[in-house]
Amino acid sequence: MSDRKPPDAADARQVPRDFDGLYKALLETYPRDALSLLCGARLNGREAIVDGPTEQPRQRSRQCDKVFLVHHLNRGPTDVYHIEIQLKRTEDFQERMVAYWASLALKYRRLAYCIHQVVLWPLGGGLPGRFIRDQAQLEYRSINVPDDLDPATLLASPLAPLALWAQKPPPDLTERVADRIAETDTIEEQLVQIELGMLVGGSLAIQVVEALRRRGMNDVLEQTTSGREIAQRNLDQGREQGREQGVEQGHVDGMRALLKARFGEFGDLDDLARRLAEHDHDGNIARIVAGATLAELRS
Repeated sequence: MSDRKPPDAADARQVPRDFDGLYKALLETYPRDALSLLCGARLNGREAIVDGPTEQPRQRSRQCDKVFLVHHLNRGPTDVYHIEIQLKRTEDFQERMVAYWASLALKYRRLAYCIHQVVLWPLGGGLPGRFIRDQAQLEYRSINVPDDLDPATLLASPLAPLALWAQKPPPDLTERVADRIAETDTIEEQLVQIELGMLVGGSLAIQVVEALRRRGMNDVLEQTTSGREIAQRNLDQGREQGREQGVEQGHVDGMRALLKARFGEFGDLDDLARRLAEHDHDGNIARIVAGATLAELRS
């Protein structure tokens, strides 16, 4: 495992973001790709994939993040895939996985169903997929997104935005993510991919937005929460820069007017006014008022 932190991981931990909601949206939008690339499912295209219930019996306040039932035509058993999205380790996480398994086992009997549990750690740092206590043992698939997923494979699939967290990304990462989003058939799918990509935060998110704008996708970006936030930040920064430039130009204009009133028109009036305004504006005004000569001001 690389010792480099995932891109912008610290920023992602500091800013509340809906990893759970957007990962679930990605799973629901692309269940076959998600099951194959994230869960290790072996699919041949003839399966029927349906949503399974996430609420646990007798525990209404606790729900699995996502459950898929994969019915294999003309053969069994049915595969039950339970997927959890977990940002950080918690003391009770492994016990919760046991509780989830027990609930699923009570609902889906052994002869007809096979239960698979998968935990996705979007920021990495996940627990190993094994829990042992007393006489009980549970094993599940634990995926650290930045470390365990091949970016090239992701970029060739609708799950391309997940490659933004890769520990060893290709040099043209953001351009390839933008290409994949632009090639997506429906706006609804593009919105899911864009919002997921924006979770990475920092410079990578801005690069993806800029790449999408170059591909003429402003109308789609404007429909995303993250795109609107970045656009507003850029607008605010532009306004602030404009105000700063306006103040600077005002200083230059005022200095020129003072020099002209004191010395009349002369050849380097504009250049001298700008230099005096940019270097100790208030001090140079005081010097002019105190009677400094042009030679002294130019020196």
